[in-house]
Amino acid sequence: MIDFKMIFEKEKPREIVLFLSGRKENGISHPQLDGYFSMYSDNRLSNTGLIALVASMREKGDLSSNGKGGYKKGPNWKEPKFSTEKKYGIE
Repeated sequence: MIDFKMIFEKEKPREIVLFLSGRKENGISHPQLDGYFSMYSDNRLSNTGLIALVASMREKGDLSSNGKGGYKKGPNWKEPKFSTEKKYGIE
């Protein structure tokens, strides 16, 4: 089981967004993404901050729109190091 609390305590928001957007083929909706940050991040990133982060990541090609108000892997998406290392219970 993935330990999301530890991910949100130890990893940078950008890396977390990369991880969550790459977990499923269709990506993740903005409300789901915001929900993860609200639940696990101890208010480290507000919804406004998350919107700004996602906009920056879309400009860089890390994320793209999934056509349903959410985000998926962009052409420059790279799997975060903590994910490739299988930390936090990631399989």
